[in-house]
Amino acid sequence: MAPTSNNSVLKEETFIVERLGRKTPVFAVGPDTPVALPAVIVVHEIFGVNEHIKDVARRFAGQNFRAFAPDLFALCERFPSDPERRNDLKTMREVWSSIDDSELIAEMHAVFDAAARYPAVIPESIGAIGYCMGGAIALMFACSEGKLSWVADYYGRIKYGAISKEKPKHPIDYAGNLRCPLLGLFAGKDELITGEHREQLAALLQKNDKTFRIKVYEKAEHAFFNDQRPHYDREAAEDAWQLTLDFARLQNKAT
Repeated sequence: MAPTSNNSVLKEETFIVERLGRKTPVFAVGPDTPVALPAVIVVHEIFGVNEHIKDVARRFAGQNFRAFAPDLFALCERFPSDPERRNDLKTMREVWSSIDDSELIAEMHAVFDAAARYPAVIPESIGAIGYCMGGAIALMFACSEGKLSWVADYYGRIKYGAISKEKPKHPIDYAGNLRCPLLGLFAGKDELITGEHREQLAALLQKNDKTFRIKVYEKAEHAFFNDQRPHYDREAAEDAWQLTLDFARLQNKAT
């Protein structure tokens, strides 16, 4: 167990969310106290719920949140059991591309409901955060869940490289229906997310009178927050983390 900011300890478990015969494992971590706390759903990158995502969940728990990290790829029969294959970008892109966005969003709703029922959670103060692929999922989910307190999108695709049967719309096509405040954190040197894409997202949100903040780290590259990947940028990551905590606490206080 690790200490929190209040010198208490963290308690971890993995539980299962069942929906339509599917079973999604959820890594849960929070302070070992009966006190009701705000919560956050942590949506993984394309590599699934790995040690980095668990570490992010623990960081939130250390700041007095209850964190829930669902392994959304459990929806896919092609999800490899071999850890080495799970770390292969090409393999995991094939897994992600085979799952309908509608299924991912529906699973997020089920995880949200489970988090709201979880012991010692303030159901009115549940946010979501996602990284890369997870950032896009978190954004799309936030456009359909009216009870979500806030959402943070770390360099999630705004527009896909191509539309498919499983991905029938770009993430930006959902954004006009955003139902909670958004914090968007992007990299200036990101080949997947152009300046034009970011401008289009901001213009759409503004046109629809949404509450949002977008910040671009001009010198950073895609996945700058992941300290286990080559593009980790400590300065950008630390600033983004503090912005996220401040944003989440502000929105939770407002609910």
